[in-house]
Amino acid sequence: MKVMKGFFKQKETLLGIAVAILFQLIFFIVWLTAYDGVFDRTDQLKIAVVNEDILYGKQIEKQLEDDSIVDVKLYTELKDAEKDLNQRKVNMIIHLPKGMTEQLQKGYETAIHYYINQSSPSLTKQMMEKVATEMNTEINGQVYTVIEQQMAKEIPKSIAAHADNKDMVQQVASQVVEVVQQHQLVNPIQKDIILTNEREGFAATMIPLLVVLASYIGAMLLSQHLQFAENNVRSQHHTFSLFFTRQFINLIVALTLSLFIIGLMSLFDIRIDRDFFVVWGFQATLLYSFLSLSQLFVMLFGNPGMIFNIALVATQLVSSGAIVPRELLSSFFQRIGDILPATYGVNGYFSLIYGGGNLRSDVQNLFIIIGITFIIAIGSVLIKGRLTKAK
Repeated sequence: MKVMKGFFKQKETLLGIAVAILFQLIFFIVWLTAYDGVFDRTDQLKIAVVNEDILYGKQIEKQLEDDSIVDVKLYTELKDAEKDLNQRKVNMIIHLPKGMTEQLQKGYETAIHYYINQSSPSLTKQMMEKVATEMNTEINGQVYTVIEQQMAKEIPKSIAAHADNKDMVQQVASQVVEVVQQHQLVNPIQKDIILTNEREGFAATMIPLLVVLASYIGAMLLSQHLQFAENNVRSQHHTFSLFFTRQFINLIVALTLSLFIIGLMSLFDIRIDRDFFVVWGFQATLLYSFLSLSQLFVMLFGNPGMIFNIALVATQLVSSGAIVPRELLSSFFQRIGDILPATYGVNGYFSLIYGGGNLRSDVQNLFIIIGITFIIAIGSVLIKGRLTKAK
């Protein structure tokens, strides 16, 4: 009992318990708030429709625009839609091929092509495959009804034009329509799903989430301990010397730890079809951005700054799109994701592992974040230095 009392007399024990409670509280608040109503925002998912058919294709295109639960964007050229799909600007392409009407009118099967980019969150891919199946079923029902109506209208006319006994026309026509309908294909349009940027193995799908989570937690722990070390030697060195030495340590750690991360991915057979220096440079930039962001809060607030870092772990996992597509999040969390490095880390790793995307843009955004956090950090050092002189 005395030992326990001794523990609880130490502020570190109470601080540790408080941090554990805060960790649970922050994650519950952030995650449950961010993921509330996710499936009510499917209209934010974007589907490209490319129509090359003159008759049924036009009808299907209009029906998709009017009734679709997602945001439909029309394209005239398939190559333009494929470019946007590759850069993750749309989530799926529906291609209505040329000659579809002729095939259906002759009683043959045809197919609609659904392009789904595998370089995207798992939930997006699953949702798009489900949407493709539901849309194809609905389209088949619409086309079947249209063909039935056309037969009921055209067959009697055709028979009447060649019949001598007009009284028998309606009876014969009805029998012909019935026989034709019995032999008509119920599902004349097949579903052809084309997976772009495909990569085998479930483990690869977890890399963006794994790297972001491990990198940021490692960065915030390093930032905390560097702050401890800086406090211990503060009286012996100039403020700016401490600051720039700290940045140099961050840079060395980012470069060396990135090599270790790449080695682990290679050990577990995570194949990345990019030049080694591209992967190394991207991971080092991502890790350095995490170090720059996490150090900012401990520099500004000391140990209590770790509360902000814990909140950022939860927020970045939610808003980055590693688990749930960013399109399904509220606009508030989408805007937060735009200013946090994890979003560009996830995008970058989807590009590195699967292909597509815009890796250069992701790297540029990471450098912008590094630059902004660096300027704020310099400002805090200057203010603290003046306050120290004033005292």
